[in-house]
Amino acid sequence: MELKMKFLKYILLIPLIFLFSSCEDVIKVNVKQGEPKLVVDAFVNNLPRKQLIRLTRSNPYFATPGTEPAVTGATVAILDTSDISNPKLFVFADSGNGNYIFKPNPSTGDTFTVGRNYALVVIDGTDTLMSLSRLNPTAKIDSLHLQYEDGTSSAFKKGKYVEMKANDLTGAGNYYWIKTYNNDTFLNRIFDINISEDMGATGNSQDGGEFIWPVRYGALNDFQKPRTSGAKVRVELHSISRETYFWFNLVINENQNGGLFATPPANIGTNLFPFNPAKKIPVAGFFCMSAVSVAEVVIP
Repeated sequence: MELKMKFLKYILLIPLIFLFSSCEDVIKVNVKQGEPKLVVDAFVNNLPRKQLIRLTRSNPYFATPGTEPAVTGATVAILDTSDISNPKLFVFADSGNGNYIFKPNPSTGDTFTVGRNYALVVIDGTDTLMSLSRLNPTAKIDSLHLQYEDGTSSAFKKGKYVEMKANDLTGAGNYYWIKTYNNDTFLNRIFDINISEDMGATGNSQDGGEFIWPVRYGALNDFQKPRTSGAKVRVELHSISRETYFWFNLVINENQNGGLFATPPANIGTNLFPFNPAKKIPVAGFFCMSAVSVAEVVIP
């Protein structure tokens, strides 16, 4: 009798297997392609190294990331607008691959200065785009401290990690982007974006003190991958504008917009605008001027 019941169960399972396996349908979504956008990646700083602005055209939604066509032959320049009677022009040379390069020259005064106001001008064919940004001061990184975790917590694998020692500038309304490099490779995944309003990740009236733990330590490390001996770690503390801070938040939120309560996806805004308001050319990207504090350490 028991054997008969088992056999009956197996017989009943067979149609269920066919039922659920036949419920898979491949749905092809036809997305209407809009006009390609001019994408401007213009994060420029006051370090004495070559500065890069990149121009590309946007791809269709389902295109492979990283295949966006480069925009060449454009005119790209930054104008110091702090003294209208004597404006200073910084021209970015076309490298022929979508990259436009400017090499600072401190000996001739061809550098970007904290406290000055700057305007970005991009001329692509008959279209002219502009944007504005002030180069705000940044906090100073005092040092990079090596922290040892003994592995007693499952959240931390045993080994050495790096902690940034720095204090927020006094006065509310300072915004920062903390960039981390491993052996000169910039950690640029969406989850590596480390931004802070004043000393705390969300401000909360925390001002002038040491950056909070998630900013100075948590976001700088992968706690399942300790630092290896001989590795070089570089941390850059960039000042950014308030608009840039909230733009980064939009990028992060849109990337993590999923699950049961996800909202419809939306394009991220831009601070670039057409010089001729009557010409509504599609544009994306952002312009920001930054002052930078730098610290490096080699893991012993």
